[in-house]
Amino acid sequence: MSLDFATAVLDHSRMTTPRRQLVDAEYPCDYHMVSRCVRRSWLCGVDWRTRRDYSHRRDWLVKRLDQLVPCFAVDLYAYSIMDNHFHLVLRYDPKACERWSDEEVAMRWVDAFPPTERGEPLLARKAETRELMLGDPARLARARLTLGSLSSFMKHLKQPVARRANLEDDCRGHFFEQRFYSGALLSEEALVAAMAYVDLNPVRAGIAARIEECRDTSIVDRLQRNSAEALAAYLDPVTSGLADSGELPFQPATTQGDYVEMVRSMAVAIRTPPSKTTDRAARWLARIAIFGKPQRAYGPENRLKRWARLRGFQFRETPLPT
Repeated sequence: MSLDFATAVLDHSRMTTPRRQLVDAEYPCDYHMVSRCVRRSWLCGVDWRTRRDYSHRRDWLVKRLDQLVPCFAVDLYAYSIMDNHFHLVLRYDPKACERWSDEEVAMRWVDAFPPTERGEPLLARKAETRELMLGDPARLARARLTLGSLSSFMKHLKQPVARRANLEDDCRGHFFEQRFYSGALLSEEALVAAMAYVDLNPVRAGIAARIEECRDTSIVDRLQRNSAEALAAYLDPVTSGLADSGELPFQPATTQGDYVEMVRSMAVAIRTPPSKTTDRAARWLARIAIFGKPQRAYGPENRLKRWARLRGFQFRETPLPT
């Protein structure tokens, strides 16, 4: 399943639709994003051809996400790192960076890209670097644009991982496909279904039988929030970089506890005959099945048609089942 999806993403990435038409430049929106490894050597698993184990690289991406997401104009709702590609479900606000003060931009920049010496961060020089940035309006403006760009976020997420992998493999060239996939999520159901699709990737791929075994996924982060208060709260990002502007399209009305139980029931249903699957699990499995084929957007038919019409696209997306 995961290899088939990675191949589909590669085919989708060859489409010529400009990124500016796929990612809204004015309003916040949620997106399912995928980036695929370009070489035969796998990103984070055991290469069946060479039997070489690359599993340690998963941690590189997770740590990079933890470092960058709080600094960029994104909220991260879900992620999973597979053998030769990774998935993200995130909210992007293209105007968030315009609301940040100069001091906040400088702080975010230095947290994302701390001064280094021989590859090691120099934490003692962060305050000095912030002050220098505040005295350089041109540099500060460039930093604001970078931190507010979704493409820049993906670039800076992947570049250090690619460099380390090339060094480890003693080779040059691209490690990831240059063009990443993005599909807009136009409703709360689409957001939650995309999250479940991403969290269940290891189960569908046969790597894990239960969600507790899904390593390097956001569902593990959510399982660690097992207090009664956390489970009763509404779904929130696992990592956040956006300030609360009150302008976001919607906040999920699903509680954390309900989401975890829903994903757990779907994990069981994936491994059991359809006749023994509950109606609720079957309904959500039908929704996440839509994400097995890359689309430009996901949601109910009326919102998909409006989204396509505003961009001058021909409507060809499959609506999310009700």
